[in-house]
Amino acid sequence: MKLPSTIRPRVSDRTQNRYRPSAPENRSFHRIRNAIAAAALVGSSATIVHAQAGLDALIERLGEAQVPTGAGVIVGMVEAPTSAGNYMPNANHPELSGAELIAMSGSSGASGHATTVARNFFGSVLSIAPGIPTAHVWETNDWIQGGGLKVGQGTSAAPAAPPGGLRIVNHSWIGNVGNFNNEAIRRADFAAARDQVLFVVGLNNDPDQVPLLGHMYNAISVGVPSGNHATGDTISGIDGPGRMKPELVAPGNLTSWSTPVVSAAGALLVETAKTDPALAPHRADALRIDVVRAVLLAGADHQEGWSNQPVTSGPQRGVTSRPLDETFGAGHLNIDRSHRILTGSVVDGVGQPLPEKVAGHAGWGRAELTTGQSRSWRFHVAEDAEEVSILAAWNRTFGANFNTPSSQVTTLTLWRVDERGELASLVGAGGEGFFASGNVVSQSTVDNLQHLYLVDLKAGEYVLEAARNDLFGGSRELAVAWLFPEPPDDGDPGIVGDLNGDGV
Repeated sequence: MKLPSTIRPRVSDRTQNRYRPSAPENRSFHRIRNAIAAAALVGSSATIVHAQAGLDALIERLGEAQVPTGAGVIVGMVEAPTSAGNYMPNANHPELSGAELIAMSGSSGASGHATTVARNFFGSVLSIAPGIPTAHVWETNDWIQGGGLKVGQGTSAAPAAPPGGLRIVNHSWIGNVGNFNNEAIRRADFAAARDQVLFVVGLNNDPDQVPLLGHMYNAISVGVPSGNHATGDTISGIDGPGRMKPELVAPGNLTSWSTPVVSAAGALLVETAKTDPALAPHRADALRIDVVRAVLLAGADHQEGWSNQPVTSGPQRGVTSRPLDETFGAGHLNIDRSHRILTGSVVDGVGQPLPEKVAGHAGWGRAELTTGQSRSWRFHVAEDAEEVSILAAWNRTFGANFNTPSSQVTTLTLWRVDERGELASLVGAGGEGFFASGNVVSQSTVDNLQHLYLVDLKAGEYVLEAARNDLFGGSRELAVAWLFPEPPDDGDPGIVGDLNGDGV
């Protein structure tokens, strides 16, 4: 079956070099000089990417020997073909010599676009995850059809299972398959949730939204820090119109290059989840894609001008139904902040309105809710907090097959614990004097995430509530991640054994 597809990478790609060793070069003076200049340029670019992605801060905090590299994390790439039909990275590129590249869609020459994506994803110089050992690579049309999603083959044909151990797939391409767009997105969401594989997808470099794959629910869509990417909501004709995209921005001047930086960050978190001894009791949950999505988004930098459009005065002050910034999503990728969250305290939501256990300043947890239920987390803010970031994320779920999707509606609210030990609203006048700006309620009815971001939150006790209020049946799960300022180090040794600083 041939779909009416329009699939392309985000930049022109005229590379047609074959997937074979290059001929020996005459090492003349000008070739050596140019090679040195090129190496300096690449090194400079890598330095910028590493700093902007938060890797330098992670190295400074942990020490270089302790920083994850993506070691042991199996990944994938889906690449649009060049005019010559090539879709594979150049295996002879010196930055890619440490990774095994597996062609999943037949033999191929080298694609310049795929090579640059791979360098940003797992290359030894550019990437923040140079330890990734193996990458499976598909050509887009094959992956959409028989080699992956199996679009157009009927409900009895489920998406193909991924290769063993695959955890992340990068999609630096855009596409439109006409009447099959919605089916393709449903199948992709179904496969991501079924196989617990994180899809990281780039948006169009032009203002207009393109359905594939930026309109997925169970993925992270990526833009660039300049804002020169598609913005605005998901379009009509696709499930859940009006959802906000992108979810994240990352270093790069084109989305094809920023997308693999986020994929690489995901690989660092996956490696950490698999190897950190403190996460051993929570390993299965830490590897879930809703958790990884929540941790990456909650850790994002909210740069100057970021806003999720909360009401700024009156009785609804602090409420928003638009959880993300219109252009920058949750903000700019920061792997150091996200690593702090993943390796912080792990506290699942509880049913009582005022939990006894206090969660640490950075951490995550999960909750399971039926319609009408709430789950809560308690926080102690030792001194005024310059900023607070909290994000809840959940997967779109499916019934018998990919054609029966639904997404829960869950509201996120931050409450203050008053002097009597009771919950007090921070909405409207109740929040005046307790936070300078931001939102304490996120109540989108279409997005499969909610986000609270506060500036200058006063010291005190607070409770986070996730309340489900949709009409779908059954129990649904969500992940919550948070980042409060680190408690002050005043020389007090605190409680013996209090490893995560939560006062317990």
